[in-house]
Amino acid sequence: MSPRASRHVERPRQVWPPVTPRAIVVGAHVNGLGVMRALGPKGIPIVSISTRPFDIAHCSRWVHEHHPLPGLHEQRETLVELLEHHASRWKGCAVFPTNDDAVIALAQHHERLSKWYRLTCPPWNITSRLVDKDAMHDLAVASGVEVPICHGRVSELAKVNVSLSYPVIVKPVRHDHLISTYGVKLFVAEGPEALERACRQVAQAGVDGLIFEAVPGPDSEIYVYCLYVDSRGEPSPGVTVRKLRQNPPFIGGARVAEVVDEIASLRDASIALLARAGFQGLAFVEFKRDARTGRFRFIEVNGRPVLFNSILPPTGLDLVGLAWADVIEGDRRLPSAMSWRGTWIHLQADLLASIRHHRRERLGFGALTAPYRRPKTFAVWSLSDPRPFLAQSRLLAGRALGAAAGTRPHGTSP
Repeated sequence: MSPRASRHVERPRQVWPPVTPRAIVVGAHVNGLGVMRALGPKGIPIVSISTRPFDIAHCSRWVHEHHPLPGLHEQRETLVELLEHHASRWKGCAVFPTNDDAVIALAQHHERLSKWYRLTCPPWNITSRLVDKDAMHDLAVASGVEVPICHGRVSELAKVNVSLSYPVIVKPVRHDHLISTYGVKLFVAEGPEALERACRQVAQAGVDGLIFEAVPGPDSEIYVYCLYVDSRGEPSPGVTVRKLRQNPPFIGGARVAEVVDEIASLRDASIALLARAGFQGLAFVEFKRDARTGRFRFIEVNGRPVLFNSILPPTGLDLVGLAWADVIEGDRRLPSAMSWRGTWIHLQADLLASIRHHRRERLGFGALTAPYRRPKTFAVWSLSDPRPFLAQSRLLAGRALGAAAGTRPHGTSP
């Protein structure tokens, strides 16, 4: 071959080893269980990395290999070290982070880990704009999406207008620190004293925070637009999920949700925000309908699987399956949505929260049982995969005994 011709030879593409690709699921709470149950029945081997004391997904029948990593929220480098330690055996596998600790660790070391793994989250220069609540707020404003009023930063409380209209929401810039310290991701302040106390607790968790107006309206006015943005930047069809009940009410995670018809304005706002961020991957964009105006206000976006992920496969738009096909198989064919309009129920969380908060929620028997009388999927309970439910039951029993003895560990979750 002549020197001239050799200059036009294409560089060889990276060749991945001929091993069966696995799905490495980091985080074994309900979020992770939804990922495992989406991929496991397709014959995809699952590696579970549990990170919290209340994790239960690693007990699933679909898990082939389990590695505990309890200190991830304090030392994110441990995840990188674990993945590098097993790189020769896991090379070419897809990694699904299902909590913010995992997302941050993978995003901050994206280039380093991409030598061996197919990561389902983007690098830190993109991910940081979704994890950091301050940057996320600015991103939404720049995208033309309506947002709640931000009154200022926790570190500048003295400058915040004393004539605030309460209640207000106090959000840490990164809520993973607050979860580790207090077991919650934000605070609601009903008055000046509660605001000072919440700001002090955020500071004690080692982070700054933002003070937002509380968008009025019940939890049932919270809508989440769920979609997948593939490696070419093309958004998939979406699923609109409406939260019906949260645990705890007003500030917690979903405990009952339903699939509803698509709302065009939510899709448009979600795609505009994600495109401006340059985001690729699983996206869950949350809005709340303002009771004063009827207009939707942006709350947050999660670039990872959420609690109610298992509501998606019955709709025909299995976003975890789309991510697997994209990063492992290079397949970007988009399925058609089906007409399934069922509910998702986190059974134990719903029963316990309905008892604990019955005076606040005032749910009648009809309202309480309505989601159970429709087509439904459960967060944890599964007759074909019962061990996570049994593990969760044991944890709750231990928690009840601890409460009776006067002890309650931070960060526990039903």
